Amino acid sequence: MFNVRKAVILGAGLGSRLRGTLDDRPKGFLKLGNRPIIEESIAKLVRTGIIDIVIVTGYCHEFYDQLSEKYPFVRTILNPDFATTGSMLSLYTASQYVNSDFLLLESDLVYEYNALQTLQNYPKDNCILLSGKTGAGDEVYVGVSHDRVVNMSKRRDEIKCLGGELVGISKISLDLYKQMTDIAPEKCKHSSQYQYEDCLVDVSDNVTIHYQCIDNLAWIEIDDGNHLSKAREKIYPLIEQRDSEIIISKKVERNVLLNPGPATTTDTVKYAMVVNDICPREKEFGDLVEGIRQDLVRIVHGEGVYESVLFASSGTGVVEACLSSAVPHDKSVLIINNGAYGKRMQQICNGYGISHIDYNIEWGKPVDCNKVETLLEQYKRDISHIALVHHETTVGMLNDITTISRTAARFGVEVIADTVSSYAGIPIDVKDSEIHYLMASANKCIQGMAGLSFVICKKESLEKTKEIKPRNFYFNLYQNYSFFTQKHEMQFTPPVQIFYALRQAINEYFLETEQSREKRYAEMHEVLENGLQMLGFRFLVEKRFRSKILTAIIEPEDENYSFSEMHDFLYKRGFTIYPGKGATQNTFRIANMGAITKSDITQFLGHLEEYVLKKDIKLR
Repeated sequence: MFNVRKAVILGAGLGSRLRGTLDDRPKGFLKLGNRPIIEESIAKLVRTGIIDIVIVTGYCHEFYDQLSEKYPFVRTILNPDFATTGSMLSLYTASQYVNSDFLLLESDLVYEYNALQTLQNYPKDNCILLSGKTGAGDEVYVGVSHDRVVNMSKRRDEIKCLGGELVGISKISLDLYKQMTDIAPEKCKHSSQYQYEDCLVDVSDNVTIHYQCIDNLAWIEIDDGNHLSKAREKIYPLIEQRDSEIIISKKVERNVLLNPGPATTTDTVKYAMVVNDICPREKEFGDLVEGIRQDLVRIVHGEGVYESVLFASSGTGVVEACLSSAVPHDKSVLIINNGAYGKRMQQICNGYGISHIDYNIEWGKPVDCNKVETLLEQYKRDISHIALVHHETTVGMLNDITTISRTAARFGVEVIADTVSSYAGIPIDVKDSEIHYLMASANKCIQGMAGLSFVICKKESLEKTKEIKPRNFYFNLYQNYSFFTQKHEMQFTPPVQIFYALRQAINEYFLETEQSREKRYAEMHEVLENGLQMLGFRFLVEKRFRSKILTAIIEPEDENYSFSEMHDFLYKRGFTIYPGKGATQNTFRIANMGAITKSDITQFLGHLEEYVLKKDIKLR
């Protein structure tokens, strides 16, 4: 659906007509809502499938440079002559980063989402977006003939057949861009204020440039105080209203998944999978994977020290990959088991014949760190690794991964952490927590699609595993890592479309921010917990050990209660819940991970109360 994946934003301008209003920062950092307008534009670009954004900077460039630190999909490049040159030199400056078709925007634009969707859905290359009459005072009029642009001017009388007013958002093919950059140096010599619009007209005889006009488009370019006032009073409120109502092409019916993964995803993550077919051995796809590898590490603050290795598998696949690749044949792994996923580690080790020492705890009970230390001391000659689950999804318990890891460090023991259902939902700092291997999946709190999982490995530890005689083939950590780093390709055929969905999910994570996602999940948990308490339900795990992303609820003993019947009742109303697993008391589980909100939880609680009352179930 959305074929263009790159955007170039021109943000080098001085903004001289806004002096007094905006003296210390570029125009893109004007605020009409909660965020600067450049960040609102970035968010809309990501929503429309853009995965790579280049900003050409100039005046106060450090503000844009900070965005490149905040968003891994944003890169900046400085036009050092920004004060004396036109926009075409800025666009020319971006050439080292432009290797594909792209959307071209200006940084001082405020616009409704439909502007981007119209261009992305337009089936032809090279399309300039136009609008109807704006009365802005400095309009650029666009002359057209049949289906193509023929000229542009700020003088209406120079336009023979008016197509509309230039918005400042265009879809540019790589071929058109090359023709523009071919003539730009000579043109800029003759006119220092040569604009990209002039260049488009100059090459339009050689390349057909199409247009799309949205007559009543809500947009404005903010060049002066009058524009700013109009934006605040009229245009921006209209944009907010329209964007809240926008339907992204075909609307997908939404189900609220309260099971512990796969999680509910955004429509934009779903649509990210609708891409052109591509051989995964192409450089373009290798670049996509490399970007994902780097950003997966960045999410847990492991830059420079850690590497990520991706597999086409469920979360269990990477647990198997890690245990079977990292533990030497003559050593043992201490496995902490207080839930089904700790037990699964033991089962994997049994299958491979890996020596393991087990610390088994009643499911739903916390880890005794003193007991861990005692076992490490007792078996210090045998144990090379300790393996544990961060968020034990069986019961919704959060294990103290940092304390356990630091205890292991005193014995020179490496840490293998299953964070399959906590990664990107609960903040983790792999360096601070001294974790050597962190395992996770794309389909839970990162809010991507099922089918991809990954291990984030301390590079020093990963390099040591190449000396271990392989127990495996497909799941060998080092061989998969070295194959990719040497060839820029996945070793085995990957699920191509799922990678694009993960790229989108990662971008949306950085847009939301680590702190905001943690806060959203915690607020949903609070609403859920309070609502369940008010209804009379009881919880399996003591409050201080709950993860805040999944809750295990003790099943009512009333004869009118049936989990399967309750599940079906809620499922018909758009909510999916999950049964308990293996705890000492019968439970069912409700997760609050994924692209859901407090409103979803409130609606769920209303339907749950309806079921309880309908069946006359006694909870107290």
